[in-house]
Amino acid sequence: MSGILSKKRPLSRYLKDYKHSQTHCSQCGKLLDRMVLVFRGKIINKNAIMRMDQPIDDAIWLSLQPELAAQCRFCSEISCKSHANYFDIMAFKQYLFQHTEMNHSTIREYVVRLRRLDEMLVVRDYPAEKFASSSCHQHIIDGLPLVAHKTYRIALRKYEQFLAWRRSC
Repeated sequence: MSGILSKKRPLSRYLKDYKHSQTHCSQCGKLLDRMVLVFRGKIINKNAIMRMDQPIDDAIWLSLQPELAAQCRFCSEISCKSHANYFDIMAFKQYLFQHTEMNHSTIREYVVRLRRLDEMLVVRDYPAEKFASSSCHQHIIDGLPLVAHKTYRIALRKYEQFLAWRRSC
């Protein structure tokens, strides 16, 4: 025999085994109760996994693993489904997780507020140059209803702390 045959299994089996072996989010480190599997920046749902029946060997599986990530639903939504135009939401989220003592739900609130504010700025066609050149972003919410000002100001203040931290690094 010229070579050793390696055993092949369906890709779906490898993915299921991988998914069940993950205990923490690859981005925020949160203990996973429910998780999302991300491959090359795209979410792979349960139905897609079931259709991945092509047989692969261990060598191919090992080459695919670095492109897989187990994420909590919050991190997967931020990394795969949101594309902010004004704020660096991914870096802001990582900063809050790594450099503050905030709990997960508070971080989620700040991120959600910035995403909503980003969407409002897009709808209002706020000039990107004006936003980028501003050292204080608090003035951008002046056109919003007064009831929303306080919550957005708090999120913007945290975002400005993040920007100051990033400039100091």
